[in-house]
Amino acid sequence: MIAAIALMIYAVAASTLGTRLLASARWVVHAPRSGVVAWQALSTSVILAVLLAAAAAALPFLPLRFLLADVLGAHTVTIVEHYSTPLGIWPGVVGLAVTGACSGLLVITSGRCLREVARARREQREGLRLVGLSHPEGFTVVEDRRPLVYCLPGGPGTVVFTSGALDVLTTKERSLVLGHENRHLSARHDIALAQSGALARTFSRVPLFEQAHQHIAVLVEMAADDAATSSADRRSLAEALVTLGSGTRPEAALGATATAAVQRVRRLTSPPPTPRKGRSGLIGALAVTLLSLPVSIAVAPALEAASRDCCRLLALDDVPVAHATVGQALARQPSRP
Repeated sequence: MIAAIALMIYAVAASTLGTRLLASARWVVHAPRSGVVAWQALSTSVILAVLLAAAAAALPFLPLRFLLADVLGAHTVTIVEHYSTPLGIWPGVVGLAVTGACSGLLVITSGRCLREVARARREQREGLRLVGLSHPEGFTVVEDRRPLVYCLPGGPGTVVFTSGALDVLTTKERSLVLGHENRHLSARHDIALAQSGALARTFSRVPLFEQAHQHIAVLVEMAADDAATSSADRRSLAEALVTLGSGTRPEAALGATATAAVQRVRRLTSPPPTPRKGRSGLIGALAVTLLSLPVSIAVAPALEAASRDCCRLLALDDVPVAHATVGQALARQPSRP
């Protein structure tokens, strides 16, 4: 019971306090790739905590109790005692039912979104095969006066420039925007957006998932900006974003100016942040900590049960030894006449 309550407290604290800390942290904007990892780890940690809370409450009547006892070398009865609740099996039954329903809803929502995105991208590729022209620099050109550049992830990936974009962009700006879109394709930013988007749609009443999706959408654009530019090219990419600001990307595509264009322009025109050594390692350690904390909380009662059984067995093993030692001492004493 204590493990389930502690996991729910952790889930609430992580989804509220963790969201505030990440949303206000400056290093997230300075290191957008690490920021994406941090938001993903926080979201996954909350989901894992809720699932483990239901499993902990239901452990006394789940077959998992036998496996856990065998792995830890403890008695099943002791494991059950550490996870039992005063209300019997009902908290576990309710917890499993709720988490099962939420998991099913997440699977249905994710599958529906993936089908819609796949259909939209397939229709766009079919249209590009009819009206698009291959450019020597490795992208597709479509006739449209609107200045627009976007990419279609999945499969080989496609970068699309409209004729209006080619007319207004300089050679350097075109190269930078192309590098930005190619970074989206190579890093598969669409997967990160699909994951966060599915959580935001399924659990729309949980602010964490909506904010995570919004921040990840901005951070992947910033990460693509950083990958496409050097310190000397940042202002040129900012000018290209301003030039393309009037374009609107198609559905299911990633566009250079689709998200937080003003914020990105300000960031590109400001002095680049000084890279700090060890930041990636610290973020990786933070992600591992966020994912391991729910597991540690869930397993803690079982570890305590195993340690108690171990101490109990050691105490029982010492009893015969103590009797034998006393018997030997008595036998060595000389008999009195």
